[in-house]
Amino acid sequence: MKGNHEFDATDIAPPVCGGDRKRGQYPRQINAKRNRQYTRDGAGNGHTNGVDGRVAGRKKASYRNVARAGSALKENGRSNGGSILRNESSLGKVTTLCEAMEPRPLKYITAACAGEQLNGSPDELVQRVCTDSRKIAQGDLFFALPGERFDGHDFIEQVIRKGAVGVVVQRERAPISANGCGVIAVADTRMALGQFAARYRQDFTLPIVAIGGSNGKTTTKELVASVLRQRLPIIWSEASFNNDIGVPLTLLKLEKWHEAAVLEVGTNHPGELAPLVKMIQPGYGVITSIGREHLEFFGDVDGVADEEGCLAELLPVDGKLFINGDSPWTRRIIERTRAVIVRVGFSDANDWRVQSPKVDEGGTTFWMQAPKVEFSGEYRINLLGRHQILNAAYAIAVGAEMGLSRPEIERGLIECQPAKLRMQLWELNGVRVLDDCYNANADSMLAALETLQELPCKGRRVAVLGDMAEQGAQSEAAHEEVGRRAGDLGIGQLFTIGKMASVTARAARDAGLTRVIEFKDVETAAAALKSFMKSGDLILLKASRSARLERISEALKR
Repeated sequence: MKGNHEFDATDIAPPVCGGDRKRGQYPRQINAKRNRQYTRDGAGNGHTNGVDGRVAGRKKASYRNVARAGSALKENGRSNGGSILRNESSLGKVTTLCEAMEPRPLKYITAACAGEQLNGSPDELVQRVCTDSRKIAQGDLFFALPGERFDGHDFIEQVIRKGAVGVVVQRERAPISANGCGVIAVADTRMALGQFAARYRQDFTLPIVAIGGSNGKTTTKELVASVLRQRLPIIWSEASFNNDIGVPLTLLKLEKWHEAAVLEVGTNHPGELAPLVKMIQPGYGVITSIGREHLEFFGDVDGVADEEGCLAELLPVDGKLFINGDSPWTRRIIERTRAVIVRVGFSDANDWRVQSPKVDEGGTTFWMQAPKVEFSGEYRINLLGRHQILNAAYAIAVGAEMGLSRPEIERGLIECQPAKLRMQLWELNGVRVLDDCYNANADSMLAALETLQELPCKGRRVAVLGDMAEQGAQSEAAHEEVGRRAGDLGIGQLFTIGKMASVTARAARDAGLTRVIEFKDVETAAAALKSFMKSGDLILLKASRSARLERISEALKR
């Protein structure tokens, strides 16, 4: 039987904003010399530094100089002081890491979670948090999180045998015998994880950037992090770890030597964003865009704006909100904030104004007109598509506001690479594939089609489009709009896949596109595409996560 979370992370908590998401929930921390800046007494924040009466056979942890197994650190791409480098994980093969943290006693965690410790010493120190029973090591605290297919409570005995210092369980699932392991009983383990992270975050004074919005959150987060780490030791969200499990696990990797953090926050139901923002307590907020995301649950874009506006509303009076000054929703959102407004966009209404964008097969170049003359000039990113320019502009503005120099910002932008399955360009036997199948809604579909049309191509431009999930009553209209746009752009060949394939295809034909083929399933489409493609072709793969369109990439490479 698999250990807790030895499966796709969707089973416990899919990152929101991507349909049926399958990426994992495990954050990373990277960069900077690892000089731990503990308080002089070692305990820090008023916590106990060791007591007598330890559980037999268990080694007592120290607040000082704790070697944390499982830490995932880098410094400019090199291993950092013997720490373990993080390996990039491929989709479906998620590398799960336990979350290293500064030690805290069980009594601290029990109080934070509003729980009750049923067993073990309250003064035992926790060195890291783990949600994967396979990764448990001595000194770990295991959160038993229930999932759709597996339940962490089923592996508590295994975790105890491996030497966990404690387990957090739902009250009715508490083990009868714990063999000296601390047992913290709570009403809801998933909620308790967030409560613990919120309390732990209060122990740190550092600037945190929270990044929300309908499209571009992950890319913007990666760009901002790439810029800030040119000077600061930072922590940032792994992949799309933007929900009520990913955010706490990121916060629980904070340590005293970090000088900044960048966290992505997502939502696909009303009311989900505010608790995450309150947990993070950011000083800086970025709302990348307001668009047609998860309309099945938000109803319309009006509902999306209401939800995303929570980030603006919860920023402190001395905080800063970065927002697109060209959006029709901007005025409504900024009326809800006390923070300083920094507008970023293309028109004269913005403080940071993008001009003269140029897209080539290697990336995008643009001119930035900045409010500070030293930051005005040409910038480049190795990311494809005009829609990436606004994401980069946010990173420039945030970096400048946080004190970085223009050379540092330029270097950070250049170093940033596309996240997996997000506008990744790869080549096979002369065929180039624009792999953007991680996520899709109507707005991102249109942007991807325009990128396909804009990139240089010696052969045919081929769009392979799957269904867009969670569009609700707007689903048919959204797929029709995408089909029409493919026709209007004159895409050379359109393959449509899924339940809505006929809707997209019909709209494309009505717009004048004659080379259109419909498929019910990915496997059939993959076989057809493999025989159809030839050297010089440029192929776009785009769909919601639930379509699992990456299977086409896998088939093409076989």
